[in-house]
Amino acid sequence: MVTPNAQNLCRACKRGWMLLLTGLLVGCASSAPAPKQKSAAFWPPYPDEPRIQYLTSFKASTDVEPAKSQLDELVMGKEPQETMGLQKPYGIEMYQGKIYVCDLRNGAVTVLDLRNHRTLVLGRSGSDTLLRPTDIAISDDGLKYVADQDRGLVYVFDAQERLFGKIGHKDLKPVGVAVWQDELYVCDFQGKRIEVFNRKSGKFLRFVGESGPGDGQFLFPLGIAVDVQGNLYVTDVLKCTMQKFGHDGKLSSTFGVISANAGGFVRPKHIAVDRTGTIFVVDAAFQNVQLFNQIGRVYTYFGSSGSHPGNMNLPVGICVHEGDIDLFQSYIHPAFEAERLILVTNQFGDSKVAVYAMGHLRAGKTVADIAAAKDVVPMGISDPSKSPTGLPTPTTLSDDLTAPGPTTLPVNPDRK
Repeated sequence: MVTPNAQNLCRACKRGWMLLLTGLLVGCASSAPAPKQKSAAFWPPYPDEPRIQYLTSFKASTDVEPAKSQLDELVMGKEPQETMGLQKPYGIEMYQGKIYVCDLRNGAVTVLDLRNHRTLVLGRSGSDTLLRPTDIAISDDGLKYVADQDRGLVYVFDAQERLFGKIGHKDLKPVGVAVWQDELYVCDFQGKRIEVFNRKSGKFLRFVGESGPGDGQFLFPLGIAVDVQGNLYVTDVLKCTMQKFGHDGKLSSTFGVISANAGGFVRPKHIAVDRTGTIFVVDAAFQNVQLFNQIGRVYTYFGSSGSHPGNMNLPVGICVHEGDIDLFQSYIHPAFEAERLILVTNQFGDSKVAVYAMGHLRAGKTVADIAAAKDVVPMGISDPSKSPTGLPTPTTLSDDLTAPGPTTLPVNPDRK
């Protein structure tokens, strides 16, 4: 039999637990990390009409995963939350709300799962692990193709992120990969050509290009992309050119020279092509991304060195992603209509993965609507010295030396 005193004691205990839990929940709410401060940075700079807006950046798993709450600590115990930092990112791709980052120093592909707020790692489990992943391509069916320069193989992971197979041969030195339909295109840094495989069977199909300094030839092919028609685009870090090939492997066009002016290159890295045919080329020396049309005419750029939002610090990898804009809607300026995402990797600084949106002003909006916003960051080149065209002059970095000429460019992708 329960006495009245015992009943009162039980009620008091329940009230105490409710008050404790309420206090913990309030404490959780008050201790939750504040959202990143919104700063609108646009290219081209005001007063031109903007086409690119910087949104946000990532540098570690804590930017994706929620911090452990006080209630979690009460129930599960207080344990340190493991932080996985991006060390030296290179190639990048995005697929179904996940950002896949090839990390040279971690020797793995870090997966930032934005929708499920968690971080995964590819290529570290099992006896056959990644050593030096330099690039990743993802097919429509969810297969991931990771170029590992030191292994000399392209590792294939399935839609559930499990190791599925490997493609390559003993003389291959893959540094860049792209997929189109059932074909896998691989930049061979050692053979100085493009090798094409059946991406499902791994069977070798054909070569594109050959070693040499002329048109249709390569010295050190690094960046590679395929457009929706199956045309192939390849940047050569030593020749400072971009070459376009048809699906039949025949050279279609080439552009680019060693130059500090717009349209030129000093250290071109990875490349992307969107569904409209716009070509995006990362240049680590300019610390920016130049946008070209199909005849090789540069019509704008974004990024620069400095401390402003959207700055770049030895950029390397790039991908253009259709969809998942809702994940970044809170960062998009209300006067700006985002069409697609652009992700760029930086080897140094806090913005290891920088996210931008490409788009245009919303209907009925003008540049004045953006200029009037108090959170707009005045944009431009932080270094007052510019080339006559407005592009920044190449910078010199101790860990990745700017090359005045092609003979001094290192051939190791870690230091190109």
